[in-house]
Order: sequence, then structure tokens, then C-alpha cells
Amino acid sequence: MTERDLIDTNKIAELMGGMNPAHVRNRICRRPDFPRAFRIGGRKLYDRAEVLEFIEASRQAPDGRRPPTLRQTPSQPA
Repeated sequence: MTERDLIDTNKIAELMGGMNPAHVRNRICRRPDFPRAFRIGGRKLYDRAEVLEFIEASRQAPDGRRPPTLRQTPSQPA
């Protein structure tokens, strides 16, 4: 059995640049593409690695464009 680094919505809000925890709880965590929560002792906890993957996949430039994907360019002849 592997250990998971579980975090709550307050920590997710911090990871998302200081977003309001209520917004994270009421809007972000309810998105269908957001990682599934674990209910432990009445608390909803999320896997940190899955949340970080979600954040990375959701990144957008300030003008709303998605960042370019890294492409390999053919090497130039010497």
C-alpha cells in the first residue's frame, strides 16, 4: 500500500495562488475534471500529486491563451 500526500481545500487554495478557499470548495472542486476527493473522518481530502497535475493542465497565459506545448525541432546541419 502506498502513502498519499493528502491536502484539504485550504492548501489547494494556497497552491492556486492564494485563491479564496470557499471558491475552491464551491466551484473548483466540483468541476468534473477535478481529482476525486477522499472522505476521511468527515473531511474531504485530495491527493496532492493529482491536484498539481490538474493545476498544470489548467494553466493559461494572462491573455487567456494556453501555453504552447514543447515541440522537438529537427536539428540543424552543422
